[in-house]
Amino acid sequence: MPVMTIGTNNLEKEMVAMKAMLERLVKESEEKEARIKLQEKKIATLTKKLEKRPTQSLAKSSESVEEERMSVQSETSDKEVHSKKGSKLKNGLQA
Repeated sequence: MPVMTIGTNNLEKEMVAMKAMLERLVKESEEKEARIKLQEKKIATLTKKLEKRPTQSLAKSSESVEEERMSVQSETSDKEVHSKKGSKLKNGLQA
């Protein structure tokens, strides 16, 4: 009969360990759910803020992109003009 008692003790220890693990997993799951809900609230708040933004701010941002493109183009054309003038001067001096 002592074998049965040892086996029972091991089984009880395993059950206690499994119960503790289940409780820990439940607690972790609840914590993760709470974090997810908080993130969902934050996302909803940010989405509402974006929706409330007037379309003018979006138009302004596209205008600023266009202005930047024009600025780059004008800088490029200025460089081309300067390089052409420099070439003409060099050619005139060589002739």
